[in-house]
Amino acid sequence: MPTVARPASLARSAAPCSIALLVSSVVLQRIGVSVGGGQLHLAVPVTLALLAVGLRTGEFRLAWSRVRALAVVWFVAGACTLLQLALGGSPSLLSLGFVLALYAMLGVAAQLSPAAVASVERVFLRMMAVFAVVSVLQMAVQLVGVPYEDLLARVVPEGLLLGEYRTADPIAYGEALRRSNGVLFLEPSFLSLYLGLAAALAVYRGGRPLLVTVLLVGMVPPLAGSGVVVLLPALLLVAFSGRRRNLLAVVPAVLAAVLLATLTPLGERYIERSTEAGDTRTSSSFRLVQPYAELLPPVADGPLEAAIGHGAGTADDHLAEQGTPDVTQPIVPKILFEYGVVGAIGILLVLLVVLGSGVRARPWTAGLLLLYLYVNASFLEATTVFMTLFWITLMPAVGGRTGSGSPTDAELAASPPPAHQSR
Repeated sequence: MPTVARPASLARSAAPCSIALLVSSVVLQRIGVSVGGGQLHLAVPVTLALLAVGLRTGEFRLAWSRVRALAVVWFVAGACTLLQLALGGSPSLLSLGFVLALYAMLGVAAQLSPAAVASVERVFLRMMAVFAVVSVLQMAVQLVGVPYEDLLARVVPEGLLLGEYRTADPIAYGEALRRSNGVLFLEPSFLSLYLGLAAALAVYRGGRPLLVTVLLVGMVPPLAGSGVVVLLPALLLVAFSGRRRNLLAVVPAVLAAVLLATLTPLGERYIERSTEAGDTRTSSSFRLVQPYAELLPPVADGPLEAAIGHGAGTADDHLAEQGTPDVTQPIVPKILFEYGVVGAIGILLVLLVVLGSGVRARPWTAGLLLLYLYVNASFLEATTVFMTLFWITLMPAVGGRTGSGSPTDAELAASPPPAHQSR
């Protein structure tokens, strides 16, 4: 669903709200506040506030084609929930509230110049290069005998740290070594996701080999596949495009990452994890196999369940009743279970069309869409929703279009900040 382009003169040359959104998504990732007996990511209200500020200052604008798509998503989710209530069901109104809050960004577009977009991308790449180093250091100190410690828990009260996440996950059951989470990330898989996206962006934009190497090496200690899922489609698209020379930057990065994995216990663990999906006790099975086996059959419980589902938020209760609370809830089985066929059409299909059209203009985000649709429990996971919407729909697509008048990727990556920002 294309967004009507604004004249270049209206594009903002600075991106304070966009950068604040990006930084807060990391800094506040593990911080939560109590709401209705549960916890709410502090980043959610902060994101809504920054969107409001950006709309007020003109950095953001409403993208009306996507506002209409968002209205469909909200209407269908609300209608299915109200019907469930009217028919005596027990859907979660809090879950519906998350749908309304988390997807508000879908209807907003950043009105930024290519130089401002370059500033946002530069902040992201530099920030993730720092966390790549932190990732390696977290593992290195453990390998020399320093026990793992959650450094964030030293400064943040326990009641403000989000629970229900495997922040300090061991590299294998019974092992003392903990997978790196970069201190601030919810889980090692989220650190891997951010690093994979940064590496995909760096390669696509023709970034320096040293930067790509740092990012890729930083992906090894989290011992997670999320970053690989995001990065591989980008590399494949680059290989079949005029940018294939950019892949040269990956060669030293791959060699360094393989060396790191070989010299530590991580290499063996990666090999084990690549074949673990068939084992029902593993996280790969919890993510890729069991959600479909557990959540799809009940969709056919009856005509009502098939049409409007079992109710918002009921997938959690169903998995708990089945004794499989660790099974994740990818968006496809979750929406079919909770909102039925109506939800599949009015929510899932609409999101697929909107996000798919956004990926076409930003090919390096293809893996992010794959992660959102298949690998992660993404529909109401605030961090994943934020990353997906921020990079696929909020940020303008600039650079890399022959004859479009946009800067080349090298120019975009190297463009200096506006003069009033460089003082």
